[in-house]
Amino acid sequence: MILQLENLSKTFGKTAAVCDLSIEIPSGEIFGLLGPNGAGKTTTLKMISGLVVPDSGRIIVDSVDASVDPEGVHAWISYVPDEPTMYSKLSGREFLRFVGRMRDIPPDDLEERISFHEKLFDMEDWLDSRAESYSHGMIQRVVLSSAFISRPRLYVIDEPHVGLDPATAETFNRMSRAAADSGAAVMVSTHTLPVAKVLCDRLGIIHEGRLIETFRTDEIIEKDLQDIFFEITGTGPAIVESFFPGT
Repeated sequence: MILQLENLSKTFGKTAAVCDLSIEIPSGEIFGLLGPNGAGKTTTLKMISGLVVPDSGRIIVDSVDASVDPEGVHAWISYVPDEPTMYSKLSGREFLRFVGRMRDIPPDDLEERISFHEKLFDMEDWLDSRAESYSHGMIQRVVLSSAFISRPRLYVIDEPHVGLDPATAETFNRMSRAAADSGAAVMVSTHTLPVAKVLCDRLGIIHEGRLIETFRTDEIIEKDLQDIFFEITGTGPAIVESFFPGT
């Protein structure tokens, strides 16, 4: 088992962001965490990545308890936040080199990996420009590349498709599948149902900080996923037609 979350909880003031959350993700699986805004998805991913300390519970990565050996655990994780950022005075290539050196990737190997991702995510024309000139989608490509170049045991990615065009989004999907097929585990958070259906092997629906249900994506058909989500979370679209005259 690559990732084990055992009774994970986190409270901010009087708000319970995550409550008694338990999830297991084996090698080779892409797991999607679904939920409405404020459900606890991002807090969960930040706890796994070490950016937020849980109030209780355990995070175990590849049989290592994060509370016992946090540096050892985090060395095996690549994390991409929902709002990725870069230091504006660095170029994308400089940023990738910095990440690679932090991960102790040998220099020659690192340059090969950067060159591969430069072509993979179509960054040849601008990777040597400063990040201050980048769009959100360009930053997303660089930051996703930084996650893949270290080839970790666990990928933790929050809203991976935000800012990506359809071709690049599909490239990300294929890279995630290749990473899982190589023995890693991938955990993504999203509230975009079509993304979850196409990308993930298994889904967990979280609502008000609690894991409500998990199921495999091959057990459902696409038209049912939205109905399942609305039913489980008790959410749904508002009635808007009455706003317009004649409706």
